[in-house]
Amino acid sequence: MNKFIMGAWSQSLSGKPLQEFDVIMYGMVTNLDGLTTGSATSPGWSPEKQSKPDNTPNFKGKTLWVYGGGGCSPEGKPAHQEEVLRIAEATKSRGWDGVDFDDECNMNIDLVIEAMKQLKKCSKDTSFGFIAGYSYNHPTTDNGKKLNEKVKKLIQSDQCDRFIHYCYATAMWSKEDIISNIIPALKQTLAQGADSKKCILALTTRGLTDWNLNYFIDQVLDFNLGGLFIWKYEDLKDEHYKIIKERLRK
Repeated sequence: MNKFIMGAWSQSLSGKPLQEFDVIMYGMVTNLDGLTTGSATSPGWSPEKQSKPDNTPNFKGKTLWVYGGGGCSPEGKPAHQEEVLRIAEATKSRGWDGVDFDDECNMNIDLVIEAMKQLKKCSKDTSFGFIAGYSYNHPTTDNGKKLNEKVKKLIQSDQCDRFIHYCYATAMWSKEDIISNIIPALKQTLAQGADSKKCILALTTRGLTDWNLNYFIDQVLDFNLGGLFIWKYEDLKDEHYKIIKERLRK
């Protein structure tokens, strides 16, 4: 395993991981009742019916599916033990290497943890992604309190392999927001007891510059984090990919 891992998300099952990736995550399974991509009225593929993609023979990393994502619904999922077992069974029976829980619809954290326990029983990977911005850094606000409680529960459960800090919106945050939020968010997670190697920083290629890319990599190195994940990796410029490899693959 590399000292710092690299990973990305793909919204297409035909998306091929880059050679240096350690993790590729396919999704987004946003229809949480039907366990499909798309919506209840217009469903896409399902991890219950779709085996783990094997479109890159020389890829030696882990391939996960994503439970949740932007626009996921309904809230409060998983809702009961049957849904927990459904998540685990889909992963196991279809050969996936694990599940990335992308909480963008107020998930039931106790049952997310239960699902992770079931996944760990069959040696599958687990990760949890969240927006590590203003709310997370202000735990006295309602949203900040809820999110911090979720992350703390996950850390204490010891069932989550990676805590993925989303530090972007539809595009990269402004320089001011990056400086104001990233280091405090990482300190917040570490103060709650997380292992630094379980913490991942995530960015998007939209609005990516030499400055903000290097700032993210600086934090990965300074905090000795697990690594760096990329949204919209298919738009990653060659020069930025080169910077990432040169700095994280020394």
